[in-house]
Amino acid sequence: MPAFSRRHFLIATGVSAAAARLGAQDPYAEDVVLRALKDELERSRELRVVGGGGDDTPYFFSYTLVDNDAFEVNASFGAVTTVSRNRFRLPNIEVRVGSYDFDNTGHIYSGLYSGSRYDTEPWPLDDDYRALREALWLGTDYAYKAAVESIARKRAALTNAAAPTEKLADYTKGERLESLAKVTRTKFDEAAWTARMVKHSAIFNAYPEVLASGVELHFNQDTTYYLDTEGTVLRYVDDAAWVSARVEGQAPDGMVLRDTLTAPAFTLTKIPAENELQTSLAGLARNIQALLQAPVGESFTGPALFEPEAAAQLLAQLLGDNLHIPRKPVSDPNRPVNVFSSEFEGRSGARVLPEWMDVVDDATQAVYQGKTLMGYYPFDFEGVKPKPVALIEKGVLKTFLTTRQPAKNLLVSNGHARFPAGFGTRAASMGNLFVKAAQTSPMTDLKARLIQMCKDRDKPYGLLIRKLDFPFSGGNAEVQTLQTGSANSGGSVRPVSPPVLMYRVYPDGHEELIRGMRFRGLSTRSLRDILAASAETAVFDYINNGAPLARSGVGGYIALTSVISPGLLFDELDVDRLQDQLQKPPLVPPPDRTANR
Repeated sequence: MPAFSRRHFLIATGVSAAAARLGAQDPYAEDVVLRALKDELERSRELRVVGGGGDDTPYFFSYTLVDNDAFEVNASFGAVTTVSRNRFRLPNIEVRVGSYDFDNTGHIYSGLYSGSRYDTEPWPLDDDYRALREALWLGTDYAYKAAVESIARKRAALTNAAAPTEKLADYTKGERLESLAKVTRTKFDEAAWTARMVKHSAIFNAYPEVLASGVELHFNQDTTYYLDTEGTVLRYVDDAAWVSARVEGQAPDGMVLRDTLTAPAFTLTKIPAENELQTSLAGLARNIQALLQAPVGESFTGPALFEPEAAAQLLAQLLGDNLHIPRKPVSDPNRPVNVFSSEFEGRSGARVLPEWMDVVDDATQAVYQGKTLMGYYPFDFEGVKPKPVALIEKGVLKTFLTTRQPAKNLLVSNGHARFPAGFGTRAASMGNLFVKAAQTSPMTDLKARLIQMCKDRDKPYGLLIRKLDFPFSGGNAEVQTLQTGSANSGGSVRPVSPPVLMYRVYPDGHEELIRGMRFRGLSTRSLRDILAASAETAVFDYINNGAPLARSGVGGYIALTSVISPGLLFDELDVDRLQDQLQKPPLVPPPDRTANR
């Protein structure tokens, strides 16, 4: 047990609100968790530090609790590899000392505490009022101690720092909200879903070219609570389910080739039907077969056409990663902090797209043309309702996605705090990103235009991109290789995922699949070279985890996201061969997967 001193703990003056409640008349009586959160928050309003904790008193508290019930099954080549059912409660206790204008956040060491901690880990799963209050009290104590230390460090760092060109507040006040949705847990047949994943994974037994594969089901049933001292009280369902699959083959030259799919939904009942998933999985295997037979591409500069799904994958990266302005934290002397800035920073009012294109993020929209949108959510990480945001109008950048931490000329949250960002802050991210074009043509016409452009410019072919490897399915080393290649070719420090399905389109209209390619010098500035958009659109749903290239399987938080986009014709695009090191093919041939014994 770690050592601790009583004088460092928090005490409260006044009478506990729990003693004054009348159960029959209390709207929180049915939910023990909600009642414990409310009572401890009310007690925390009058907290003070005993024993020389400093003059800084809290001005803001918030309690977030995610009550999670997670089921996961993984299968490969017709056999289960893992099955798990996990229940946990994940708290996030925020204590801000100082004031809205200046508080303990935004320093490189905000949130760190050098003393001992004595709190409950993991959190109690039983709806035991006393146990929950104890855990909340200890968690608040730790957060308060860390806040007091953090604001002292921040003041010390600012003593010798150059004065900022614009003084910004550290937090903005939120709108008081109260929403207590009814919560029920879905009962489902674990054995039946396990058997279904086994069946789906067995489809790859018929494809000897597939050397590795996996099919996964994830179902998270989340009840989220959020309460703060501004009066907001929220309880809402935040469930998510998805099936994902990955297949891998290897060409004779050693190049590893992959394809993936992810089918997200809000509930298990909305997961695609068995026959639909079987067809999609077989499509992945056929893509690997085709890629193994395809030639390696070559360096090329010329016109390129992204089909709608590939265009949505591209814009999820080029726009999605740049539509928020991360505020740089206060740093100590000789301790530089690398924070990825937005490529759009300082370009508000500038043209970033053709004048006939608009971009709107609207997380309040649940459906588009009869299809459920995964980017819908009722409240963000800071208890704020999302608002529709016209980000780009007639090609001109107008504003950004924001949180309750002000940035230059962005002083109010529009409800897009979807990830923790370090330094005691939150990161903004998109929900449903609508890319709209006032001038469109059918895809067949855009392909004809692509061919004509190649003829006019004496190019042997143009490029057609049907699918990108996004979210990225490679490893850390491959991400670093892409970052290095992008930086060396004049592109962004945030590279773009390489294509999975890229074709040469020849003057006679026939297409030739090529492999082993990456984009060169592709950045947000390339978007100004869009020549045309298709009448057809695609809704691309994916699981955003805040990692570079939304790399699959990493990150502790997820935010379901949708991008709705037309196909896009680019005037000019540079591509080059991938720089990955080729691997040695297997020395021993695989066994016959069709054999029963």
